[in-house]
This record gives sequence, C-alpha cells and structure tokens, in this order.
Amino acid sequence: MKISNILEKITQDVIIKSGKKNAEISDIAINSRLVQKNSIFFALKGLAMDGNKFIQDAIDKGASIIVSNQDFDSDVLQKNDCTFINVKNCFNLLIEFLQIFYNKLPCNIYAVTGTNGKTSTAEFIRQILQLINKESASIGTLGVVCSQEIKKNIPDSSLTTPDIVTIYKILHILKANNIDDVAIEVSSIGFEQNRVAGLNINCGIFTNFTQDHLDYHSDMNEYFRCKMLLFNNILQKNSPAVINSDIPEALQIKEICQKNGLQIFDYGKKAQKLQIINIENENFGQKISFRFLDKEFFFNIQSSAKFEAYNIFCALTTIIAKYNLQKEQIEELLPKLQRLKSAQGRMQRVAILPNKAQIFIDFAHTPDSLIKILQQARNMTKSRLLILFGCGGDRDTKKRPQMGKIACELADLAIITDDNPRYEDPAQIRYDIVKSCKKDKFIEIEDRKIAIKKAISLLQENDILILAGKGHEKYQIIGDKKIELDEEKIITKHLNDKKYHA
Repeated sequence: MKISNILEKITQDVIIKSGKKNAEISDIAINSRLVQKNSIFFALKGLAMDGNKFIQDAIDKGASIIVSNQDFDSDVLQKNDCTFINVKNCFNLLIEFLQIFYNKLPCNIYAVTGTNGKTSTAEFIRQILQLINKESASIGTLGVVCSQEIKKNIPDSSLTTPDIVTIYKILHILKANNIDDVAIEVSSIGFEQNRVAGLNINCGIFTNFTQDHLDYHSDMNEYFRCKMLLFNNILQKNSPAVINSDIPEALQIKEICQKNGLQIFDYGKKAQKLQIINIENENFGQKISFRFLDKEFFFNIQSSAKFEAYNIFCALTTIIAKYNLQKEQIEELLPKLQRLKSAQGRMQRVAILPNKAQIFIDFAHTPDSLIKILQQARNMTKSRLLILFGCGGDRDTKKRPQMGKIACELADLAIITDDNPRYEDPAQIRYDIVKSCKKDKFIEIEDRKIAIKKAISLLQENDILILAGKGHEKYQIIGDKKIELDEEKIITKHLNDKKYHA
C-alpha cells in the first residue's frame, strides 16, 4: 500500500520533511527490531522507551518511512533515502494508519479483564462460541488459540496483551480466515499503555479484583483505575458489560457502567440478571443451577474447581449477553458445556500415581489465586495437600510474604523454589517468601527441577501436589535468558524413570 493512499484518508496534520509521497508500505512497526523492508516505523515516546533513539536502527533494517513528533537530525535527513514525517501526536497517527492498513478486522471483539481468571474465561468464551457454530479465537497469555493451520501465520507474543501493532496484525489474519469472534485478555497495563486503542471492542468482561502488578501501579486504587478504563473509555454506549456480582467492587463497577450507558449483565449468587442458585460437586465435576428470564436452568461441567465454575459461568453469561440468547437457545446450548476443557496450565491434572496421589499444574501467581487453588484442592482430598511455588523476580515484592503465609496455612507442606528470578537474587526472593512461614511447614529447594522431583517423592496415598506459578509456561527466566523448563515433561520423565504406573 502506498503512503499517499493512507495520507489522503487520515485526519492528522502531517509534515513530510523529505522523501517520496508515494513510498510503498509493506508493514507497520513500533519496535525497530521487528522492522522489515519497506516498513513504516513510528518512533513512539513512552515512559520506558523513546523510539527516536532507534530511528537509525529502523532505517538500517529497511524502513522506508519514519514518523516522529520530534524534529529529525539534519544528518539523518541527508544521509538516508527515506520518507520522514513529522506529526504532533505520533500515537494517534499510528492508530489511524493501523485502522486503514488493517482495515478488515473481526466484527465481535470481547475484552476480558480482572486479576484472575482472564485466560480461562477467554478460552471458555472461545469454546462456547464454537459450540454455537461461531468461528472463534482467543488472544492472551496462552498466545493465540485457534486452528493450527491459521496459527502458523500468526506472530508469537509472550505478553498477556500484545503490543498494539501485533494485536492489529493478529486480528487482521483471523478475519482473513473468516473468524469474526475473538476474546482478548486485557491486563491493566494493556489498558494503561493503550494496546487496544482504536479497536471496536463491543463486549467487556470483568472477572474479579485482587492484588497484582503493584510493581507497575503505585497502589490498588491506581490498579483499579486502569482496569476501569474498559468501562470508562473503551466500550461504546449500549455495549454489554459482564460483571461478577459476588466481588466487593461489583456495585462500584455497575455504577460506572450505568453512568456510561452500558448494558449490565451481572452473574453470580448476588446477581440480578443471571443468578447462580447452587454449585454442587457431582462425580468428578460440578452441577450448576441458575435463574434467568424467570426460569431455572442447570448444566454440568467436567472441572471440580469452584473458580472454574465461575469462569465458565462468566463465559456463558457473555455469550447470552452478546447474542441475546433466549430460553430455547440456552436450553439447547447447556448440555454441550460438558465438552468444555480447562485452559492449559489451569488446575491441569498431569498425573495420578499408583497410590492415588494426584499432581496438578496451575498458573496461580497472586495471593488470591493461590488461596483459591488451595481451598479447592483441600476439598478434593482426604489426605495431605502439598504446594510447590516461587515468586517472580523484578515483580511485586509485597505479595511474596503473603503467598508464603497462605501456602503454609492452607497446605500441609510448602516446597519453596525459584520461579522466574530474572535479574533478582533468587535466594532473596525465597527469603521474602519464607519469612512468614512456620519452620515445620516448608522446605526450600533452589533448583525447580530438583524441587519437583523431591515433592513427588514425598507423596503419600491420596495426597495432592500442586505446582503453582508456571502453568502453561515452558521456560524459566534467569537474567536475560529463557531456559527450557517444561513441568509436565519433568513430571512424566521422572515418573517413568522411577517406573511409576497408574
């Protein structure tokens, strides 16, 4: 696409300092490392990065057009055969370029936020959409979940919410493959950094709110403000807002939604719209009954975790709200919910030992999520409960002693090990965790692989062991290196080596 074709459609005032007005654009980039031949590079200036410092790098990698809100160095203008554009607001121009360059995007975009449950809820939304014959995908911590044929053309991202350019690219590819329904996990940081700016998000979902990301946000009030950007700034009037009525912040969130003219679809035991009547264990799953449209409904799910029941019910509420499902359509859908599968690394059972001990992997990495999985596991066992976990380096330090205290109070034994230490001293991280633990309730093992094997060796009849914090991740970050660490593989190999047979 020629830049002249885009410039004639934009509303921003731009100044072409030098270069061709008909230069060709093959790609859009905000990261100089991702620049390809004939890319347009936007030199964005943010809190942690100044793109203007990477202009020459972008040119060297093949960028044909450079956009900045700062004056270009005269040497750069003279020495490089590029088109240089000045604009007052570089980010706003980027959004316009993205909307024109990637002009075909899915019609229905669901933004899922909250502290815990985003990944599972987004994945359950995707699966339920498939059950009602809507081609769908999800974007988030697990990457892009869709068919392998489509996925091979999609750029990788390790972020819960990818950067804005990557999101537009992914959505454009999904639309080109006839996918019109996409659930996106959006973190508070994703909202704050405008990673979903300009998208037509027409359904917002809020799961819960507990402590996290205080390494980024100054306090919980600021964290909450960033979450509320979904309902204050992003959703259009009359869009469905799906809210968990059983959380303390529910009333405040509903008031924000009402003020902004959103359609509130609340769910939970205290809900006015879709009210949960009962959740009860049934075999190895759960039976959920709820009231909606003056009628009582029920359905079964395979998961035995109560928080998963809420995640599934949240996803179901979302589909009912978005597609205005009526009684007959709901009754037809509910029996199919037994087919739903938990998201990878979310209370995922990976082994049953001959003595009926069970091993689970879960992504829990916050105090609240740790409480939930331990309480759920306690309900599942008549024997002991063991938890293995650590905390990430260069992240919220305040939650470390909280998680240590929770683990030692709710589990019979905690194995404290390393998570992703990054650039921090792993011993200091472990110390921060164990300083709130009773000495007879934990053991400390630095190497996570050794810790896993030790934990397995301690399992007695009917015990449950949970490996928390890594979940779907298949690596460990030490310094600037990603080292392979696949917990499922480690467990399977160890059990095979020891000749365990279920």
